[in-house]
Amino acid sequence: MTKSDQATTAPDIPLPPINKVGLALLHKGKLLLARSRGDSVFQIPGGKVDPEDASDLAALVREIDEELGVALIESSAVFLGLFSAPAAGKKNRMVNVKLYRAEVTGTPTPCSEIEELRWVDPFASEEVTMSEVVRAQILPFLCETETE
Repeated sequence: MTKSDQATTAPDIPLPPINKVGLALLHKGKLLLARSRGDSVFQIPGGKVDPEDASDLAALVREIDEELGVALIESSAVFLGLFSAPAAGKKNRMVNVKLYRAEVTGTPTPCSEIEELRWVDPFASEEVTMSEVVRAQILPFLCETETE
C-alpha cells in the first residue's frame, strides 16, 4: 500500500450508536415484527426518540401509532431492558433498543414506512430474517422470561 492509498483509506471508526425505543407486542405466544419498505430484515416495531418527544414512552406511543396504526395503552407499558447489537445494514454502528412490553387497542396494520408485519414464534427464530438485536438479544430474553 502506498502513502497515497493510506491517506484515502478511511479507518473503521465506530459511529455513535442509534438509540431507539421498541415494543415487544405479544399475542397468543407470538411476537410482532415489522419490515420497512425496501428492507429484507424484520425488526421490533418502534423508532427513534425525537427532540419534541416528552419521554421514551411518548416516543413509543407516537411510533406505534405511525407504524402500526394502533394506540399503545400507556398504563400497560413495562420497561423490559436495554438491548444492544450491531445495527442492521450499518457498518461500524451499534443499535441500542429500550424495549417495552405493552398492550394496544386496535389491530396492527402496516403504516408509514412499514411494508409487512409478521407474527413470529420466539422459539422458532428461523421463520424470518431478523435484525441482530432481535435475533441475538431480544428473542432469547423473551424466550427466557415468557417461560418463567
